[in-house]
Amino acid sequence: MIPDSLFCFWAGAGGSSSRTSFFLIVMASITTFAATNIDDLILLTALFASRVPTRRIVAGQYLGFAAIVCVSLLGIWATLSIPRQWIHALGLLPIAIALKQIVQRHKGKSGRDPMSSIGVISIAIVTFSNGADNIAVYLPFFVVSRTHLWLILSVYAVLVAMWCWVGRSFGNHPLVLQQVEQFGHWIIPLVLIALGIYVMRS
Repeated sequence: MIPDSLFCFWAGAGGSSSRTSFFLIVMASITTFAATNIDDLILLTALFASRVPTRRIVAGQYLGFAAIVCVSLLGIWATLSIPRQWIHALGLLPIAIALKQIVQRHKGKSGRDPMSSIGVISIAIVTFSNGADNIAVYLPFFVVSRTHLWLILSVYAVLVAMWCWVGRSFGNHPLVLQQVEQFGHWIIPLVLIALGIYVMRS
């Protein structure tokens, strides 16, 4: 839950030009992104540790986050109202992807790890479903800061890349890699299922 004081801070950052500074907008953008994407680092760490190609992970992250931003922007212009139960239902998507990966693992006749073949679209779907509730934060922030929307989206684009870098750093840590060697076939499905349950219960 985002503290009300942060909304006051964002409102101050998005006010008239005389009250708004470059620094405040950047700080507010970092605050909203970090506060709503901490759990995404777990998914990124698991993907990188399982040796999913970096280009797929980065492309999936950008595609999924772009979808979240687009829905938030639609809310500004069309006053889009998303029923809470629809957001909860999105938790079924990562669970479905996890079950698909488990089935592929059991049906696979080769020694290839199905986790390494997870596609860009699947990563984007998981990113979107995990972050769909972020719309409740982004929408009011975009509204009060709409005159500086270009700056906010620029900061977000940089932070997505930074998040991927941090996830890759964690995923390449020896302790993480050791766990992946032992439980690698189950890490991503379990993370996806946990994310799905979290979305449905949030």
